Amino acid sequence: MSEAEFDAMIEGHLERMARGDREREADVFVDLLLERIAAKAETPVTLVIDVHGDQLVITPDSPGTDIVVQGNEILIGGRRLVLRLVHQPTS
Repeated sequence: MSEAEFDAMIEGHLERMARGDREREADVFVDLLLERIAAKAETPVTLVIDVHGDQLVITPDSPGTDIVVQGNEILIGGRRLVLRLVHQPTS
């Protein structure tokens, strides 16, 4: 189901609920909503990491996501990931 189809389904559901129609039962609506959320969660986002000296350059492959990259910090939803480059001793 595309995002536009899903949005139309939500809008139609809200309109029917406002009119008092029970055309689509709540459990069916919730199941469809959970499927939509799961589909988005399954879409992978690749972070490309390049090392320039002591600096990490992190670039998401899809700029339209809810992932924000600032320096060595990655913000995902309510989480902040801080990446630290650890130098291995040379022998």
